[in-house]
Amino acid sequence: MSDPARRYGGQAAAERVAERRARLLEAGLAVMGERGLAGTTVRGVAEASGLAARYFYESFEGVEALQLAVFDQVATEAADRALAALAGAPDDSEARVRAVLGEMVDLFLDDPRKGRVALIDSVASPVLGPRVLHESSRFAAMLAATASGGDPAAAADDLPVRLRLVAQFLIGGVAHAVGAVLRGDITADRDEVVEVLVAQFLASTAALAADGATPGG
Repeated sequence: MSDPARRYGGQAAAERVAERRARLLEAGLAVMGERGLAGTTVRGVAEASGLAARYFYESFEGVEALQLAVFDQVATEAADRALAALAGAPDDSEARVRAVLGEMVDLFLDDPRKGRVALIDSVASPVLGPRVLHESSRFAAMLAATASGGDPAAAADDLPVRLRLVAQFLIGGVAHAVGAVLRGDITADRDEVVEVLVAQFLASTAALAADGATPGG
Protein backbone atom coordinates (compact mmCIF):
# COMPACT_ATOMS: atom_id res chain seq x y z
CA MET A 1 0.00 0.00 0.00
CA SER A 2 1.30 3.46 -0.91
CA ASP A 3 2.09 5.94 1.82
CA PRO A 4 -0.07 9.10 1.44
CA ALA A 5 2.68 11.12 3.11
CA ARG A 6 5.35 9.90 0.69
CA ARG A 7 7.14 12.68 -1.16
CA TYR A 8 7.43 12.85 -4.94
CA GLY A 9 9.54 15.51 -6.58
CA GLY A 10 10.13 17.07 -3.18
CA GLN A 11 6.41 17.45 -2.42
CA ALA A 12 4.19 15.61 0.05
CA ALA A 13 0.81 14.32 -1.11
CA ALA A 14 -1.10 17.20 0.54
CA GLU A 15 1.18 19.72 -1.16
CA ARG A 16 0.58 18.15 -4.55
CA VAL A 17 -3.20 18.23 -3.99
CA ALA A 18 -3.02 21.90 -2.99
CA GLU A 19 -0.92 22.73 -6.04
CA ARG A 20 -3.37 20.97 -8.37
CA ARG A 21 -6.29 22.75 -6.72
CA ALA A 22 -4.59 26.10 -7.22
CA ARG A 23 -4.00 25.27 -10.90
CA LEU A 24 -7.66 24.30 -11.31
CA LEU A 25 -8.82 27.53 -9.68
CA GLU A 26 -6.65 29.61 -11.99
CA ALA A 27 -7.86 27.62 -14.98
CA GLY A 28 -11.44 28.01 -13.75
CA LEU A 29 -11.05 31.77 -13.61
CA ALA A 30 -9.59 31.79 -17.11
CA VAL A 31 -12.35 29.64 -18.60
CA MET A 32 -15.17 31.40 -16.73
CA GLY A 33 -13.74 34.77 -17.70
CA GLU A 34 -13.51 33.83 -21.37
CA ARG A 35 -16.49 31.54 -21.94
CA GLY A 36 -18.83 32.52 -19.11
CA LEU A 37 -20.42 30.24 -16.56
CA ALA A 38 -22.51 28.37 -19.11
CA GLY A 39 -19.43 27.56 -21.15
CA THR A 40 -17.41 26.26 -18.23
CA THR A 41 -17.06 22.48 -18.13
CA VAL A 42 -14.97 20.03 -16.17
CA ARG A 43 -13.20 18.97 -19.36
CA GLY A 44 -12.49 22.56 -20.39
CA VAL A 45 -11.06 23.48 -17.01
CA ALA A 46 -8.96 20.32 -16.84
CA GLU A 47 -7.53 21.02 -20.28
CA ALA A 48 -6.78 24.63 -19.39
CA SER A 49 -5.02 23.53 -16.21
CA GLY A 50 -2.94 20.88 -17.99
CA LEU A 51 -4.25 18.24 -15.60
CA ALA A 52 -6.15 15.02 -16.22
CA ALA A 53 -9.90 15.35 -15.61
CA ARG A 54 -9.71 12.85 -12.75
CA TYR A 55 -7.77 15.39 -10.71
CA PHE A 56 -10.67 17.83 -10.95
CA TYR A 57 -12.79 15.61 -8.69
CA GLU A 58 -9.95 15.40 -6.21
CA SER A 59 -10.74 19.01 -5.23
CA PHE A 60 -14.29 19.73 -6.45
CA GLU A 61 -17.53 17.77 -6.51
CA GLY A 62 -18.48 19.32 -9.82
CA VAL A 63 -18.30 22.45 -11.94
CA GLU A 64 -20.70 24.36 -9.66
CA ALA A 65 -18.38 23.80 -6.69
CA LEU A 66 -15.52 25.18 -8.78
CA GLN A 67 -17.58 28.24 -9.74
CA LEU A 68 -18.30 28.95 -6.08
CA ALA A 69 -14.64 28.53 -5.17
CA VAL A 70 -13.51 30.90 -7.93
CA PHE A 71 -16.11 33.48 -6.90
CA ASP A 72 -15.11 33.21 -3.23
CA GLN A 73 -11.45 33.62 -4.16
CA VAL A 74 -12.22 36.86 -6.02
CA ALA A 75 -14.40 38.12 -3.15
CA THR A 76 -11.66 37.36 -0.63
CA GLU A 77 -9.10 39.19 -2.74
CA ALA A 78 -11.43 42.19 -2.98
CA ALA A 79 -11.92 42.34 0.79
CA ASP A 80 -8.22 41.88 1.51
CA ARG A 81 -7.25 44.62 -0.92
CA ALA A 82 -9.85 47.02 0.45
CA LEU A 83 -8.76 46.48 4.05
CA ALA A 84 -5.10 46.86 3.14
CA ALA A 85 -5.84 50.12 1.32
CA LEU A 86 -7.77 51.42 4.32
CA ALA A 87 -4.88 50.62 6.63
CA GLY A 88 -2.68 52.97 4.63
CA ALA A 89 -5.25 55.70 3.98
CA PRO A 90 -5.36 59.05 5.80
CA ASP A 91 -7.92 59.23 8.58
CA ASP A 92 -10.67 61.16 6.83
CA SER A 93 -13.87 60.00 5.20
CA GLU A 94 -13.07 60.92 1.60
CA ALA A 95 -9.65 59.30 1.64
CA ARG A 96 -11.04 56.11 3.19
CA VAL A 97 -13.94 55.87 0.73
CA ARG A 98 -11.58 56.56 -2.17
CA ALA A 99 -9.22 53.84 -0.95
CA VAL A 100 -11.97 51.20 -0.91
CA LEU A 101 -13.59 52.17 -4.20
CA GLY A 102 -10.26 52.65 -5.94
CA GLU A 103 -9.22 49.13 -5.01
CA MET A 104 -12.51 47.68 -6.26
CA VAL A 105 -12.26 49.47 -9.59
CA ASP A 106 -8.62 48.45 -10.02
CA LEU A 107 -9.34 44.82 -9.18
CA PHE A 108 -12.05 44.43 -11.79
CA LEU A 109 -10.74 46.68 -14.56
CA ASP A 110 -7.18 45.36 -14.32
CA ASP A 111 -8.43 41.77 -14.61
CA PRO A 112 -11.76 41.76 -16.50
CA ARG A 113 -12.08 38.01 -15.91
CA LYS A 114 -12.65 38.71 -12.24
CA GLY A 115 -15.13 41.42 -13.09
CA ARG A 116 -17.09 39.10 -15.35
CA VAL A 117 -17.23 36.38 -12.72
CA ALA A 118 -18.08 38.63 -9.76
CA LEU A 119 -20.16 41.41 -11.32
CA ILE A 120 -21.76 40.19 -14.53
CA ASP A 121 -22.36 36.45 -14.98
CA SER A 122 -22.85 35.71 -11.29
CA VAL A 123 -25.93 37.93 -10.96
CA ALA A 124 -28.12 35.62 -13.06
CA SER A 125 -26.55 32.40 -11.79
CA PRO A 126 -28.69 30.19 -9.53
CA VAL A 127 -25.45 28.93 -8.00
CA LEU A 128 -23.64 32.22 -7.46
CA GLY A 129 -26.63 34.52 -7.02
CA PRO A 130 -27.05 33.90 -3.26
CA ARG A 131 -23.30 34.40 -2.79
CA VAL A 132 -23.51 37.72 -4.66
CA LEU A 133 -26.21 38.94 -2.25
CA HIS A 134 -24.10 37.93 0.74
CA GLU A 135 -20.98 39.65 -0.55
CA SER A 136 -22.97 42.74 -1.52
CA SER A 137 -24.17 43.04 2.06
CA ARG A 138 -20.67 42.49 3.39
CA PHE A 139 -19.14 45.21 1.23
CA ALA A 140 -22.01 47.58 1.95
CA ALA A 141 -21.31 47.15 5.67
CA MET A 142 -17.63 47.82 5.02
CA LEU A 143 -18.43 51.02 3.15
CA ALA A 144 -20.91 52.16 5.78
CA ALA A 145 -18.37 51.65 8.54
CA THR A 146 -15.72 53.39 6.47
CA ALA A 147 -17.93 56.43 5.93
CA SER A 148 -18.72 56.64 9.64
CA GLY A 149 -15.06 56.39 10.65
CA GLY A 150 -15.55 52.99 12.23
CA ASP A 151 -13.80 49.65 11.82
CA PRO A 152 -14.60 48.28 8.34
CA ALA A 153 -13.96 44.73 9.55
CA ALA A 154 -16.51 45.00 12.37
CA ALA A 155 -20.20 44.19 12.22
CA ALA A 156 -22.37 47.06 10.99
CA ASP A 157 -25.44 46.24 13.09
CA ASP A 158 -24.98 49.26 15.34
CA LEU A 159 -24.66 51.77 12.49
CA PRO A 160 -27.67 53.96 11.61
CA VAL A 161 -30.19 52.11 9.48
CA ARG A 162 -30.33 54.90 6.91
CA LEU A 163 -26.55 54.82 6.46
CA ARG A 164 -26.63 51.06 5.97
CA LEU A 165 -29.45 51.35 3.41
CA VAL A 166 -27.60 54.03 1.47
CA ALA A 167 -24.42 51.94 1.51
CA GLN A 168 -26.34 48.90 0.25
CA PHE A 169 -27.87 51.01 -2.51
CA LEU A 170 -24.50 52.44 -3.49
CA ILE A 171 -22.62 49.13 -3.48
CA GLY A 172 -25.16 47.84 -5.98
CA GLY A 173 -24.54 50.95 -8.04
CA VAL A 174 -20.80 50.36 -7.90
CA ALA A 175 -21.24 46.83 -9.23
CA HIS A 176 -23.56 47.91 -12.04
CA ALA A 177 -21.40 50.89 -13.03
CA VAL A 178 -18.18 48.90 -13.17
CA GLY A 179 -20.02 46.07 -14.93
CA ALA A 180 -21.25 48.50 -17.59
CA VAL A 181 -17.68 49.62 -18.24
CA LEU A 182 -16.49 46.01 -18.44
CA ARG A 183 -19.24 45.13 -20.94
CA GLY A 184 -18.36 48.14 -23.07
CA ASP A 185 -21.76 49.75 -22.54
CA ILE A 186 -19.96 52.83 -21.19
CA THR A 187 -16.49 53.97 -22.21
CA ALA A 188 -14.64 55.46 -19.25
CA ASP A 189 -11.13 55.28 -17.87
CA ARG A 190 -10.23 54.20 -14.38
CA ASP A 191 -9.99 57.68 -12.90
CA GLU A 192 -13.37 58.74 -14.29
CA VAL A 193 -15.04 55.70 -12.76
CA VAL A 194 -13.44 56.25 -9.36
CA GLU A 195 -14.27 59.96 -9.29
CA VAL A 196 -17.93 59.38 -10.10
CA LEU A 197 -18.33 56.60 -7.54
CA VAL A 198 -16.57 58.53 -4.77
CA ALA A 199 -18.61 61.67 -5.48
CA GLN A 200 -21.89 59.77 -5.36
CA PHE A 201 -21.05 58.02 -2.11
CA LEU A 202 -19.84 61.18 -0.39
CA ALA A 203 -22.87 63.18 -1.55
CA SER A 204 -25.21 60.53 -0.19
CA THR A 205 -23.48 60.19 3.17
CA ALA A 206 -23.19 63.97 3.49
CA ALA A 207 -26.94 64.27 3.07
CA LEU A 208 -27.42 61.72 5.83
CA ALA A 209 -25.01 63.56 8.10
CA ALA A 210 -26.95 66.78 7.58
CA ASP A 211 -30.04 64.97 8.83
CA GLY A 212 -28.19 63.61 11.84
CA ALA A 213 -28.30 60.03 10.51
CA THR A 214 -24.55 59.39 10.76
CA PRO A 215 -22.23 59.59 13.76
CA GLY A 216 -21.24 63.16 14.32
CA GLY A 217 -24.05 64.38 12.05
